[in-house]
Amino acid sequence: MKQLTYFFASVLILLFFVLISRCSKSTVVESPEKIVPVQVAAVQKDAISPPIHGSGMLVSKQQIRLSFKTGGIVEKINVREGQNVREGDVLARLDLDEIEAQVQQAESGYDKAQRDYERITRLFADSVVTLEQKQNVETQLNVAESNLNIARFNLEYSTIKAPSDGKILKRFVEPNELVGPGTPVFYFGSGREEWLLRIGLSDRDLIKVQLGDQAIVRFDAYPGLDFPAEVTEIAQAADPQNGTFEVEILLDAAGHRLAAGFIGQVTITPATKQHYTLIPIAALVEARGDAAAVFTIDGDSAVKIPVTLGPIIDDRIAILNGLEGSEKIVTTGAAYLKAGDKVKVQ
Repeated sequence: MKQLTYFFASVLILLFFVLISRCSKSTVVESPEKIVPVQVAAVQKDAISPPIHGSGMLVSKQQIRLSFKTGGIVEKINVREGQNVREGDVLARLDLDEIEAQVQQAESGYDKAQRDYERITRLFADSVVTLEQKQNVETQLNVAESNLNIARFNLEYSTIKAPSDGKILKRFVEPNELVGPGTPVFYFGSGREEWLLRIGLSDRDLIKVQLGDQAIVRFDAYPGLDFPAEVTEIAQAADPQNGTFEVEILLDAAGHRLAAGFIGQVTITPATKQHYTLIPIAALVEARGDAAAVFTIDGDSAVKIPVTLGPIIDDRIAILNGLEGSEKIVTTGAAYLKAGDKVKVQ
């Protein structure tokens, strides 16, 4: 009796699993192929002037370094930083004792050479000395005259005077300091309100810029205000320190108060236009540096194409390599695609 009961129980369990298996198979339904809805846009070709951006320090157009032409001890400095001065004002002076002594020594040497020359000239007229002796003395006179001129020059330029009306922008030395010839003592800015912004550009940007190109300059001190400007000078050699090329931008202060040392942001609009292949920025996927990818459509399938990126122009970006220019590319929905996906253009 027990064996019969175990037999029927086993049969019932087997039937139960068979039914469960059939029900599972009957509920398996193949999922339909994924179709991604997308929007497309035509690749555009256009001649444009991509803006060139840079930043630099503001300086006076007439800003110059003032220095002594000869070395010595600074005896007196008559001005402070930020002080306005008039043309001809004495700004600084060296200790003149040594320089005046050099002038006196040069004058004595010249007087002696002059007397020797006059004496030898008389003797030569009497045929007492040779022509060579006369020429040697004449040479000594010329050398003595040159030494005297140099000493007088050093005396004259041992005093720094204001070259025009303006302002002392920076003072580099103090009284009793020893300075060498040409060592900057002051940064001087002319009173004429002309300002330059000097920026450094890469060689790739430099070749797009020409004299006269228009620009806009912005300063943190004047948020939201654009200063019109113009490219006035382009360096012909790179700075050996950083490899960039210096470009000078002359800006119109338009009555606003500016100061040397302001940091400005520049946007240059080159006059020369270049031809570019352009697509919406939204079409890019996997962008990294100047490399990215876009999707085009072949039939009803997505095709992934690697591209090389160029400058950004508003909401579009230039494509330097990868597109022929006649394609239609996926914009909306591109972020959800992978190569080979089925798509439906909306």
